[in-house]
Amino acid sequence: MVKPTKGVLSIASIAALGVLAACGTTSTPTSSSAGATGIAGCHGTITVASDMPLTGGDATDGPFPAYAAQLAVTQANANKLMGGCTLKYISKDDSTVLKNGHDPAQGAANITALAADPTVMGVVGPFNSSVALSEIPVASRNHLALISPANTNPCLTAVVAVCSDPTIAINTASLYPGPHTYFRVIASDVQQSEIDAYVAYSVLKAHTIYVFDDQEAYGRGLALLFMKYYKADGGSVVGSVSLPGATTTFSTQLSVAQSKGAQAIFFGGTTGNGCGLVRRDMGSAGMNIPLLGGDGCEDQLFITNANSGAKTSEANGSYATSAPDVTKLASSATFFSQYAAAYASLPAPYNNGTKEPYTAYGYDAMNILLHAINSVLVGNGGQPPSSSQTFRDDVVAALRQTSYDGALGHTTFDANGDTTNTGFTLYKVTNGAWVGVNTYAVDTSGNVSVKS
Repeated sequence: MVKPTKGVLSIASIAALGVLAACGTTSTPTSSSAGATGIAGCHGTITVASDMPLTGGDATDGPFPAYAAQLAVTQANANKLMGGCTLKYISKDDSTVLKNGHDPAQGAANITALAADPTVMGVVGPFNSSVALSEIPVASRNHLALISPANTNPCLTAVVAVCSDPTIAINTASLYPGPHTYFRVIASDVQQSEIDAYVAYSVLKAHTIYVFDDQEAYGRGLALLFMKYYKADGGSVVGSVSLPGATTTFSTQLSVAQSKGAQAIFFGGTTGNGCGLVRRDMGSAGMNIPLLGGDGCEDQLFITNANSGAKTSEANGSYATSAPDVTKLASSATFFSQYAAAYASLPAPYNNGTKEPYTAYGYDAMNILLHAINSVLVGNGGQPPSSSQTFRDDVVAALRQTSYDGALGHTTFDANGDTTNTGFTLYKVTNGAWVGVNTYAVDTSGNVSVKS
């Protein structure tokens, strides 16, 4: 496939396509309403950004929400959401060649650079929880809003039991040396792991399981939570192993799992850190049992890697939970149509927003940020606050009051900046493609049920 480069996300390339209409499912003010609210006379430049892994092993994930975020900015400019102020967009890539994908150090450097620009009022990102650990403190110190479309590690916002595990050791409070400026539009791994455990035990009927994780904040946390809830459901974990993300062969561990009678494999981590390669090696070992992963496994690279062994269709029958499938929601239809029109000239799969579950999440995250900025301008007589820090603080305060109807449906945030929406979709690889099976929801008592 053709992989995007760091320079591929140019605002001019979209504007030239002429796809500038606002999504019909949102309440984006038009240019006439901008004048009515007094921001037609707005002066100055307002900058927003995205920070995603765009290259390397994550090139099948990050570009989609980044393109979607950029489309939201294009539409906001067309509708003069910021009135007379100039609205700019910056795309940052937190991938490095060294990591062959997302790199926490690069993410921190990106946010440091963005925070140093007094016109930057918020960032959509990051995509990976390990990158969020390095970015959140920088954003907090600089009063800069972060809205992630995809982070699911619960320790980023709240203290749960796994945060103190020595292999994770996340001190949630220390992530915020300044104000709490972090938000996310996806539920956390507390809910995802409960659903994964339910799927493994009650849907796949696997009563014994072997668990892998990639030693990162997301993967290790998801694996620990999964084991907790899987055991509570009555399942038996016959073995578990934490391996570095650079691991490329898993035959030894799979041999152990096979000898202990595992009826399924669970992988906590990302495809870039080996999820698809585990499935490949399962085929080589003749292990005809399900593999189940979290949202880090649900991408095209998983299918490519799983099918790279002797069995060229080994990916089929694999399972992963990921962001709720919004392609079936009426609220997302206009967005996906506009995305397809805006990016028709891009190579596949980037020309089709439905090919990655987090595309619409990047779009709504940026729109939520833009509407918060608009509300600050309106509340300040149509002009940006004179102090950059005051402006940023006001944007964060506005985000806390979010009540937004967009492609994802209705979004609000709780006191921790977490979305109040819960639920994940179970996907299965069928005929070489991920297909949604069911969307599951979790109630406050931890009971899992089919939502759609």
